[in-house]
Amino acid sequence: MSLKAMVAEGDQVAVYFVFECTHTGGDFFSILASGKTIHISLMMLLRIADGKIIEKRAHFDRYDILQQLGVNA
Repeated sequence: MSLKAMVAEGDQVAVYFVFECTHTGGDFFSILASGKTIHISLMMLLRIADGKIIEKRAHFDRYDILQQLGVNA
C-alpha cells in the first residue's frame, strides 16, 4: 500500500491510497482469478470525533480494475 495524499479540514480527513495486488482469490465481479498484478486506487473520506473514526466513505474505480484484468468495460 502506498499513501499518495492526505488532507484534513475540521473533523474530516481525505486519504488517497494505491494498493498493488495479485488477482488470485475467488471471482471478482464474475472474473475468475487471473494471477495478474493490478493496482487499486482508493479514495477515503473519514470523519473523526474524540480521536476515533466515526464515519468512513470509500470509493474505488472498478472500471480501471476491470481494464487491468483485460475486460472491456
